[in-house]
Amino acid sequence: MLTLGDQSRHKGDPEASMAIFTKQLIHTRRPTTALMEPETSLIDTDAVSSLLTDHYGYGQWKIVFPGEVHLSEKVCEIFGVPYSPEPAPLEFLVDRYHPDDRGKLLQMIAAALQGTQGFHCVLRIRTADDEERVIESIGDLRIKDGRVTELFGLTRDVTKDMRREAFSISRNRLLQDIISAMPAPIAIYDEGLHLLECSNYWLKCHKLVDRADAVGKKMYDLFPGMPPALREENDRALAGDVIRTRRNFINPSTGTKMACQTIITRWMASEDNVGGLVILVGWHEFGVAAAAKKVEEVADFDGSLLDLLKEVS
Repeated sequence: MLTLGDQSRHKGDPEASMAIFTKQLIHTRRPTTALMEPETSLIDTDAVSSLLTDHYGYGQWKIVFPGEVHLSEKVCEIFGVPYSPEPAPLEFLVDRYHPDDRGKLLQMIAAALQGTQGFHCVLRIRTADDEERVIESIGDLRIKDGRVTELFGLTRDVTKDMRREAFSISRNRLLQDIISAMPAPIAIYDEGLHLLECSNYWLKCHKLVDRADAVGKKMYDLFPGMPPALREENDRALAGDVIRTRRNFINPSTGTKMACQTIITRWMASEDNVGGLVILVGWHEFGVAAAAKKVEEVADFDGSLLDLLKEVS
């Protein structure tokens, strides 16, 4: 599989625009049905074709070798070109693709011919008004007398789906960045209690040095000595209870243990599906402890008033 892509749309900047969606682009092979014996079928191909076009936005296309391209009205609409019942040269189809993806299209066609395999791809195109879109295509071969005579398949515009996915990915990335930078001990677990994300403060509270040593691991592997009573609290939280308790944590500032108010609650992946647990530690208690320590230090001061003012300024 070849993967490329970014997912945001750029306007005005050709360099930025060329990178659009590249991580989401794919190019994969799939088995061909051309060499299979036909089976008795109850499928009405014309009706199915209409359903795919009307309800899922697919258009049909066909490449008759050595290079004659037939495009349906729907495919022409997707590419942003006028429909014509007359065939077009293969170069016409190739030129509709993003310059960076044309080579991938030709490689895919060549691989299909050489390996007698179908394909599935998600690549970028340029419409007639120079708008960048992303299309998904699936194709197969037609073989006659041992020779590939045609490539045929379906294509649809998936730009909106890609943007929706891009928004979801960027939103998750934002949440990860926010959580990791929060000045408070917080940890997010999935339903299987694998650590998804945590704050740097949480790592310090548990004397964990490297985030890579924690993220992805199961809670009970990170803390094998967790008592049964605390495990039961996690189970209750996953079932819907909000657990408020006090637990001992290491104060990152002093290295000493201190009891902190802790809240354990579940988060929902959807309306009906539990995503996992969120554990929040009363970080303000660390701040109160640090403030009290500073007050004690000032109370024990034995210097002049001027020195004291310098110390607190």
